[in-house]
Amino acid sequence: MKIGILCAIPKEIKYFDLPPNSARKLGGRTFYSKKEESHELIVVECGLGKVNAALVSTLLIQQFDCELLVFSGVAGGIDPELEIGDVVVGESLIQYDYGALNDGQLQVYRAGSIPMGTPENSAEFSLDPEIKKIIKAALPGVRMGTILTGDVFLQCGETRKALFAQFGAQAIEMEGGAVAQVAEQFGIPAIVVRCLSDLAGANGEKLSYGFLNTAAKKSFETVQTLLKALP
Repeated sequence: MKIGILCAIPKEIKYFDLPPNSARKLGGRTFYSKKEESHELIVVECGLGKVNAALVSTLLIQQFDCELLVFSGVAGGIDPELEIGDVVVGESLIQYDYGALNDGQLQVYRAGSIPMGTPENSAEFSLDPEIKKIIKAALPGVRMGTILTGDVFLQCGETRKALFAQFGAQAIEMEGGAVAQVAEQFGIPAIVVRCLSDLAGANGEKLSYGFLNTAAKKSFETVQTLLKALP
C-alpha cells in the first residue's frame, strides 16, 4: 500500500528515518519516499494549520497516488481524564471553528457545507470502520475519540472547558480535520494519531519543549505499530 505520512513541525517528522536522496520538492514542501514493512511511504512536513494540511493531503493523493493518509503528531488535551503522554486516535474529527456566528455564538457545521439553516449532516469526519477494527486489534490500549481541529493554538483553560462541554472531545490540534476532509473527498481513508504534549492551558500551564519531544516520539511509535498491522 502507498501511504502518505504527514507531520506539521520538525519535531514530529524527525523520528522518521528519511533518505535524503529520495527528496522531491513540490508546492513548497519536501516529500520523502521510503519502504517500510510492505508499504511505500511518502513522508512530508506539511506545516501548521488547515490550509497547509489540505494542500499537502491533495498533493499526496494526486501526485503520489497515496491510498491512505496518516497524520502523526502532538496535540493539546481537552478531556480532563487524559494526561500528557496519552495517545488519541481520531475516531471522529471536527473542524470546530467552521460554521455560522449568530448573537456571539458559533454554530458549528460540517466543514465545506453551507453554514445556513439546520445542519443537514453531522459535523464529524469519521474513521473508516475497517481501519478502526485494525487499530483496535493492533493497539488495544489506545484511546480512540474525538479530535477538534481549528486554526488557533489553544492555551486557554476556560476555552478548553467550554470545548469539552460542547463536544466531549479528547484532543485539539490544527490539521487533522482538514486531512480527513480531503481524504473523504478523494474517497480514501485517513488516520489521525496524536499524543498529548500539553493540556491546552489547563491550570495556566504552558507548552513544554520537553513534553513536545516526548509526545512526538510516542506518536511516531504508535504509527510504526499501526503500519505493521495494515495490510
